[in-house]
Amino acid sequence: MSAAAAIVDRLRQAVTQPGDTVTAAPSGLRPASVLLLCDPTTPGVPLLFVLRSEELRHHPGQIAFPGGGAEPLDADVVETALREAAEELGIQRDSVEVLGLLSPFSTVVSGRWLTPVVGMQRGPIEFRTDGFEIAEWFRIDIADLMVAPHSVREIERNGMRGRVHYYEASGRVIWGVTGAILHEFLERLGRTD
Repeated sequence: MSAAAAIVDRLRQAVTQPGDTVTAAPSGLRPASVLLLCDPTTPGVPLLFVLRSEELRHHPGQIAFPGGGAEPLDADVVETALREAAEELGIQRDSVEVLGLLSPFSTVVSGRWLTPVVGMQRGPIEFRTDGFEIAEWFRIDIADLMVAPHSVREIERNGMRGRVHYYEASGRVIWGVTGAILHEFLERLGRTD
């Protein structure tokens, strides 16, 4: 089995099935979803990230996964993630095989209850940014993320203290809620720090 096939196999086993119980948003938090999109056709199985625009009110200039807040017509967290990925990067729904979910996270700064949705790219995608929310998109191999330098720092923000995961990979620093999501994702794939 190739290294890429081994990663894809672990991905399929590491997620919670979308049909299983999804934790409802706690009172005061708005539901949101992000898409962790992997490309199984490329060695290293790259994971898609976006750089948020400096013009945004929440999390400006930060590295994130495509996604955003739920809308009334979204059937579920998966639908929110796929709709947002289509709006932000032109990713068509039929080009994503949804594998499952990770644990939801509270985003203190933006008041969201964020559910990560893990998917596989079914074929080539011509990414195009929305020209507003997304400054750029890029990928980092999961194989590289599995060994990327990682640290945890105590930070205080808006009067609240918390532990924040930082990953350094491909000349980028991934932190905040994206770092927390990435930490769980990599832990489910076998990373132990």
